Amino acid sequence: MRAHAVRTTQPLATVVAAALAVACGSATCNAISGVDDLDFSGNADTTGAGAAGGGGGTAGGDAGSGGTGGAGGTGGAGGTGGAGGNGGAGGIDGAGGAGGAGGAGGNGGAGGTAVDISYQIPCGSGNVAVGVHGRSGGSIDRIGLICAPLAGDGTLGTAFQTVTAGGDGGSPGSVICPASQVLVGINIWVDTLVYRIDLLCQTVEAWKMSDANTNAVPGIGTVHSTGYTVKCPAGTAIAELIGDADQLVHSVNPKCRML
Repeated sequence: MRAHAVRTTQPLATVVAAALAVACGSATCNAISGVDDLDFSGNADTTGAGAAGGGGGTAGGDAGSGGTGGAGGTGGAGGTGGAGGNGGAGGIDGAGGAGGAGGAGGNGGAGGTAVDISYQIPCGSGNVAVGVHGRSGGSIDRIGLICAPLAGDGTLGTAFQTVTAGGDGGSPGSVICPASQVLVGINIWVDTLVYRIDLLCQTVEAWKMSDANTNAVPGIGTVHSTGYTVKCPAGTAIAELIGDADQLVHSVNPKCRML
């Protein structure tokens, strides 16, 4: 578009300054109006070429850093470009600076996998189980055997506790078969956790008979979920426990030996 020339017998700067002073009433207003920034080098009666617009705004802000492990971090928003400078009369406004690109989100960390630890608790050669010990609360936190040496005549020696498997929660507890009886089975309440174990006991002599019954002895833990009965075949008794446990006991499987 063609600019209209302004005709005056005075320098253009003087005329513009005087006009602004009238409109605003002070020299201070001239500065606020930006008159000091205008280019008055054009001659009267010609098309004034305005000063080139100021440079583009400052560069956009730095990209946000990626998130750490876990959920992926969200990239930082790009910075806003600076506003373009105002061009002089007839000039072209400067373009604003481009905003910075947002940082890429970090990769989420892999979720941990719960792993049960297999255990194997034997009484040892020449020994047989006569009870259990461990820790329990709402379920069984830790489990081990109480064992005793088994003599050839069927008599039992001094009982001892084995190592245990599981965690440190709950309260300690132990239970043992009546004197001269060995552990030939268990009643167990279990689903994904073992909640309670009761003892099934009998003397060596009686348990060698196929029609022998067992004597139930209250054990450790809390009755919950589904109960099962596990017995050794006649003439055998528990001598080892195997299963899975972490901070809680998840399974208990007796292994039997000949009496």
